[in-house]
Amino acid sequence: MKKIRIRKTIANPIKTYETSASSYWFDDIDTDFSYKVDNKRHVDHTKLAAAQRAIGNFVNIVTGKQIPVHFQNNDESYTDGESVTIGSKIEEKNFDATVGLALHEGSHISLTNFNLLDSLQIGSRFHSHIAMRGGDPNMDMIQEDIIKVKDLFNWVEDRRIDYHIYTNAPGYRKYYDSMYEKYFNAKIVDKALKSNEKTDEDWDSYMFRIINLTNPNRRINALEVLPQVWNLIDLKNINRLKTSEDALNIAIEVYKIIRKQINDNQAKKQSTKDPGSSSRKNDSENQKTKSSSNGKSRSASTKPEDDELSQKEKERLEKQIEKQEDFVNGNTRKIGKLSKKDTQIVKSLKDSGTENNPVNTNMGAGPIYNVDCIVIKKMTHSVMCHMDTIFNSYDLKHNKTPSAYYGPGKGVMEGIILGKQLGKKLQLRNEEKSLKSTRLNAGKIDRRLISQLGFQNANVFHRIVTDRYKNFFIHISIDASGSMGGNRFRNAIKSAVAIAQAASMTTGIRVQISLRGTSDLNGNMEKTVTVYAYDSAVDKMSKIKSYFPFLRTYGCTPEGISFKSILPYIKAEAKGDESIFINYSDGCPSSVSGVAWTYNGIEFTKKIVNEMKELGINVLSYFIDGKADGYASSYFKRMYGKNSEFIDTCNLTQISRSMNNKFLELSESI
Repeated sequence: MKKIRIRKTIANPIKTYETSASSYWFDDIDTDFSYKVDNKRHVDHTKLAAAQRAIGNFVNIVTGKQIPVHFQNNDESYTDGESVTIGSKIEEKNFDATVGLALHEGSHISLTNFNLLDSLQIGSRFHSHIAMRGGDPNMDMIQEDIIKVKDLFNWVEDRRIDYHIYTNAPGYRKYYDSMYEKYFNAKIVDKALKSNEKTDEDWDSYMFRIINLTNPNRRINALEVLPQVWNLIDLKNINRLKTSEDALNIAIEVYKIIRKQINDNQAKKQSTKDPGSSSRKNDSENQKTKSSSNGKSRSASTKPEDDELSQKEKERLEKQIEKQEDFVNGNTRKIGKLSKKDTQIVKSLKDSGTENNPVNTNMGAGPIYNVDCIVIKKMTHSVMCHMDTIFNSYDLKHNKTPSAYYGPGKGVMEGIILGKQLGKKLQLRNEEKSLKSTRLNAGKIDRRLISQLGFQNANVFHRIVTDRYKNFFIHISIDASGSMGGNRFRNAIKSAVAIAQAASMTTGIRVQISLRGTSDLNGNMEKTVTVYAYDSAVDKMSKIKSYFPFLRTYGCTPEGISFKSILPYIKAEAKGDESIFINYSDGCPSSVSGVAWTYNGIEFTKKIVNEMKELGINVLSYFIDGKADGYASSYFKRMYGKNSEFIDTCNLTQISRSMNNKFLELSESI
């Protein structure tokens, strides 16, 4: 692979990366899912979760089906015919191969008839199919023989499936190439194929040589009937096999050829067991016969001693063969294994739609200084239990209900009461007023007046004017930095919950509530973390009642960096409705690890707020417990403009009432 040199951040010095199949979509072509702190390696949970989610999307795209892809804390990968399971740990060195493996297993769900493998017992449907095709003429097969046919079928079916995906989804070829490189093109296999290893006329030798027929180092003449097998499988025309039944029929024919050869060879050996010189003579003749059938003498094909495998190499080969057999059997191993805790964290982040949206903090021309910004798109029970740096995880996991007399719990209860009072006024939004004007000279034809056209009356048109209330998209962003703790945070929650409660009692208002702060996420360097705690489009008020009491403050004040990381979502989700961005804050922006040396939090926040306004988003910003004098007020006004307000936490109800008045603005439609 081509190697390039890049710089990710100030904290990550120049490193050489190999371009991978994922280089077009992975940030900075870096598929390293760990980071180093104090000389210890840690799992990058967010990046690993994003990778797992991307792999699942790839499987759905390639197969055209919504196939579940699970990642669990073991080292096995397989499919059960309905879902794909992959070892939870993904590393830089095996990422592309893991993607290829997931695509391979997913394509089986889409294209393989698993009903053929109902059972591998004597008398099963699978056995009956073998017998009908002449694979068991004497009805003397044992279960071990049935498994041999199954192994052959798996391999032929793999070739059929992989060819289909390889040709119909060319953009994913590199993942398949990496998968084959990992499982089938190991150096020890290359050397074994060139040597006289695995050239006995037995089942193990044939399976090894057949499994590696895709390897460029294959030797078709290494075994007597391998040329027949090669011609029968006909890899160049594997696309002639349209169904799993076609692949099974080929596997049965291959089994018949190999079984006959092994039986005949064993019979010859049995007939030459007489003691004396005649036995040695017969052995010599048999050897010559075998060499002749290969088209060249065995001595001529024997490699120099240096090319043969040492004992250690033979042991390595057996391990690689085991890995290949596991792959053929749909049970690959050694993908990697995460700890149970890491697996749970990664799964919770993946299920919550957590993403890393890097933000360039360089405000002028020059190099890009991206800061990692974690956005948790859905605050789930699992995320709250595992992210103890940003939630009250301990109480939640131990079912300890926070007090309703102080903290966020009190804010939730007071907010719901206030919201219900305001929501009663919003019942007016559910009403529509229509006024019909008729006998007009333009508009829509009034069918009741058509008859008057014959009396030279041209005023037969009408017009209906309907007054409807505007649709609103409201995103409430709460500063969850440490300085907001106590009454400030509780009352910000109260106001936000009041708006959400009032909106839930009417139609046409979508409310989102997010919290922003910074966290090291259990050992990583500090990052901006924004949590979508509530979205009325998918959540009910019961979520606020159940989970908001477990909210807490965390870290510093990222302000503009956080706003920029969620701006793409706001643009996409507003869908043309009147958009309002409400900000609750109590201080100025703080710095975050990795920002540009020219970074100015105040000016950067002002820039992002202006971007919002240019997009037609109304920005309402409230400085909690702030006074309209001093340096803080001037900074706040500079960031958020003249419409920013300084309020007392005791008067937060004024915000809710002013929002209530705005919700009752009419939008005329015809």
